[in-house]
Amino acid sequence: MADYESEEHSHHAEVGPGVHLPDPSVWPLIVGISLLLVGGALVWWVNDRDSAFTGPLLGASIVAALVAVGGWAYEDGKMKRKAEEEQHGGPRLARFTQVITFAIADGRFENASSQAGVLKRIEASDSDLRNLSGFQDLRIIASPAETGPSQVLVETTWSDREGLATYDETRQTVLDMINEFPEQVVPGSVQVFDMVVVRDTKDVAVRFGLGTAATLIGGLAIGGFLIGAGLTLFEGERVAVPGNDVAPPDDGFAETGVIEGGNFWFDPTEISLPPATEVTLTFVNTEGPHNIEIFPSPEMGFDLPRLDTCIEGCQDGGTQVITEMTQGPAESTFTFVTPDEPGEYGFWCVFHTDQMRGTLTVEEGAPVPGETAPPDDAENGDDEAEDEENGMGGA
Repeated sequence: MADYESEEHSHHAEVGPGVHLPDPSVWPLIVGISLLLVGGALVWWVNDRDSAFTGPLLGASIVAALVAVGGWAYEDGKMKRKAEEEQHGGPRLARFTQVITFAIADGRFENASSQAGVLKRIEASDSDLRNLSGFQDLRIIASPAETGPSQVLVETTWSDREGLATYDETRQTVLDMINEFPEQVVPGSVQVFDMVVVRDTKDVAVRFGLGTAATLIGGLAIGGFLIGAGLTLFEGERVAVPGNDVAPPDDGFAETGVIEGGNFWFDPTEISLPPATEVTLTFVNTEGPHNIEIFPSPEMGFDLPRLDTCIEGCQDGGTQVITEMTQGPAESTFTFVTPDEPGEYGFWCVFHTDQMRGTLTVEEGAPVPGETAPPDDAENGDDEAEDEENGMGGA
């Protein structure tokens, strides 16, 4: 016992007063992994907010990171309080330990380690010991020798002396188990020591282990995923955000000539215009970086030309129908001449070509945005007015 305690005291003497050696912790590793997940989810969310998974994944990773940081802070606080108690002479946790040493006969170590051996018998008693009041730990340390007896140390640790005393009096003890194997244990080699030990490097209090931490963070991550999924569903209902400088139009495209867009959608995605007509449209970008590009055919692609009839408001003052890229909320108004031939033509946002696509249908009789009637109806109305005037004059 004296040797055991002097070894502990010499350890503290080397460390020096006021220096706290932190206990090993898995939390820094968990925090690092969770922050990597947050970074990856954030990058994915920024580049593809239209995905049904980016929002839930980002929410889950943020929740996991917050829990990991909280767990690390909690455990660090415990270690600091422990160090302060030691520095100011606070109470130290005393444990009662029973150490039994014995030797296994030459050539018998393999038998002793088998299912029918003394070491397996002692190891199997661990589950029964855990049901006893005050029991904390069972350790078996063996030093196999190639020749001669092999040394074994068995240590049971208890939180109080009463638990150890009750164990010795009422239960089959480790010593009783050893005595069941006289053919494996060297006669006269068994020694028993009861000790009171104060140890700083062995914490048997309740704490988060790797499995517990993984289970907790996994459960909270699933909760965060469900919350993110719910938010994604609600996001499907586009609502004007207070404070946006651009409000969605009250009337339809035929009345306003407004195409609204955001992450990652156009509204409307199908528009109709008359052929060979000068029209002015407005692109209302509610959020994110977007633009509009119109093609002279239904086919769209980076290597295909754009409609080349822009009059005003297109990118760099050019003639291709390409609006400037804007960071919403913002508006872009542009004027161009529609194609001569009726048919279907395509338009997209060059930054989100897979999600933001639309169809321009050029057809006779389609209204010009901002006019109350289609061109043909307006002309017919003028002719009828002239006929009426002529008729009245003749009368």
